[in-house]
Amino acid sequence: MKKVYPTKELRPDYICIDKACKVLKHMAAQGHWDEWSETTRLIVDTFHYGKHWKEDVLCRTWCNPAPTDGSAPNLVIKAIASDGSTYDK
Repeated sequence: MKKVYPTKELRPDYICIDKACKVLKHMAAQGHWDEWSETTRLIVDTFHYGKHWKEDVLCRTWCNPAPTDGSAPNLVIKAIASDGSTYDK
């Protein structure tokens, strides 16, 4: 990831990766997570999170795509379709 985002200024606020918890574990083992945690949050998709969040404390704590503690914005918004119905965007 350092090759893709070589400076802190280029890093996105969020990176959604299917196996973000494994990427985070690797970064921590390599000693890089403290630096990255200052700028970027790694999140998993809701399907991944729903599959194993109960037994994986790291994933539950750091990779939750929709934390309810106010630590991250809700990345899903309600939109209105042309027929007037609402959908998640």
